[in-house]
Amino acid sequence: MARSAPQRVLTIQSHVTFGHVGNDAAVFTLQRLGIEAMPIHTVQFSNHTGYEIFTGEVFGADHIESVIDGLVKNDLLRHVDAVLSGYLGSVAIGQVIHRALDIVRSHNPHAIYVCDPVMGDKDDVGGFFVDESIPPFMQKTLAKASIITPNHFEFEVLCGRLIHSLSEAVSAARALMATSEALRTVLITSFREDEAADELMTLAITPSEAWCVTTPRCDYLPMPSGMGDTFSALYLGHILNGRSIEHAIRYTTSALYAFVMDTDNGARDLSIIREQAQMIEPLLLFEACPIV
Repeated sequence: MARSAPQRVLTIQSHVTFGHVGNDAAVFTLQRLGIEAMPIHTVQFSNHTGYEIFTGEVFGADHIESVIDGLVKNDLLRHVDAVLSGYLGSVAIGQVIHRALDIVRSHNPHAIYVCDPVMGDKDDVGGFFVDESIPPFMQKTLAKASIITPNHFEFEVLCGRLIHSLSEAVSAARALMATSEALRTVLITSFREDEAADELMTLAITPSEAWCVTTPRCDYLPMPSGMGDTFSALYLGHILNGRSIEHAIRYTTSALYAFVMDTDNGARDLSIIREQAQMIEPLLLFEACPIV
């Protein structure tokens, strides 16, 4: 009996030898969900840049373009179901990702593009930790992305204003979606109506649905790297596997919480290997409540 081919994701992100950030979070996560991951690395580092020392090489746009060119010449982008991207070191890299997406969609117009618009965080001094050219480019990316996964700070940057409540978040997300034919889901991580709250909310908003998953707040110092990369890949994997938005946001948020709980306070890297089974079936499954 013929077997159906697995879903395929082209993931263009960083690579580290130690730890789980960028593609080293996304590839394992997607594979654990039974999805073929096709990684293109934007950098190759010894470890992520949160360490005092890191070594390796940043790959230029020409290098990434050449890898994509090989895939095109061998007709290997024909059956890609989704494209995934995260941190951008330069606008040039982002432009290459957009060109790759255009090629993928020339074969599969329904291919999903998940963009984690990494720009900064409320807890960082000054908020931003990317080049000043990246935020305007992320605004342009909204025209191509199917799903975006900003944190609270990044969502406010994309909206151009502060967002204080769930109702404001829903209306602002739908306003963003109204400006783009492609954008159909906005996921907001680390959302807080009250900065002092001991809980965090993860929101999933579409033109017709809005869900909120609330989890206890973990004040690790520092927070382990790789959380956003794992979140985006995990949510995408559940969606590709046919899960509903409610199911996908519940299972993704619950698994990520389990990984954080399994990570030692002060550790620089998220622990995803030991508790990997929770990607499929979290032991503690948080509820997804509709936002009305």
